[in-house]
Amino acid sequence: MLVKILNFGSNWWSRFVRNPEGAYCFSAYAAHYNSTGVRCGSKVRRHWITPGLLRINGVVHFTPSLPESAIGKTFLCADVTYAFGGNRLLFQNKGPKSAVPDCYLVVVSSGVHGRIDFNSNVWKSALAQVVAASQLRNMQEVMLLMKPGDWVQTSAGFWQLNVPFVNNEPAGLVRLGKSLSV
Repeated sequence: MLVKILNFGSNWWSRFVRNPEGAYCFSAYAAHYNSTGVRCGSKVRRHWITPGLLRINGVVHFTPSLPESAIGKTFLCADVTYAFGGNRLLFQNKGPKSAVPDCYLVVVSSGVHGRIDFNSNVWKSALAQVVAASQLRNMQEVMLLMKPGDWVQTSAGFWQLNVPFVNNEPAGLVRLGKSLSV
């Protein structure tokens, strides 16, 4: 599956090989993880209500100190699986620049998009897939795989994934209107 990254979650960590003397211990054999989180004082904590993460292996040539360099790029990913108590999305390789993504990685946060009523059956479109979700009191962050036209309902309105036909215009969530029930 080809996934285009529009946002990352706010929680990052890395794992390196056990042999620190290896020549590639900080690059090719590293695994970098991303998930949703909420700020607790000076730290970002997961507080998952739907556990899940992205795994980006070092062979993808991802730079964890500059994650924004991967925004707008398309990657070949395995399908979302459930393992070790949560959803997993493995990034296997970079996709070609001309690749048409199957879906988009989108992060919705309460501070930007408004609060989501997770108890509602209609807080997201049926085909939007939750990778991870975190919530602590009024703070929320949700990582979704979405296709063009998929939507999310928050206290600020309906947000729909808009993918322009022109290549130089970025895809993103567009607010359609004010919601009534959240």
